[in-house]
Amino acid sequence: MRTLVARNVRVAAKRKRIALTALADFAGVSRSQVFAVLKSTTSPTLDWIAKVATALDVEPWQLLAPRTAKRDAR
Repeated sequence: MRTLVARNVRVAAKRKRIALTALADFAGVSRSQVFAVLKSTTSPTLDWIAKVATALDVEPWQLLAPRTAKRDAR
């Protein structure tokens, strides 16, 4: 699950053209927490997922959902 969230955050940030350090600022979470989640060394809380999803303009479930090749191509 950790790697799934990390991949989905990276894909969404890239799609929105938001740097990961800027994402932390936009979401109101610490940069160290963003990078720890992206390295899969810690699990994100539901509150963290909600804040990051809002900053990325996606629904929280989208950060938890398995990606398909078709969805990744968007």
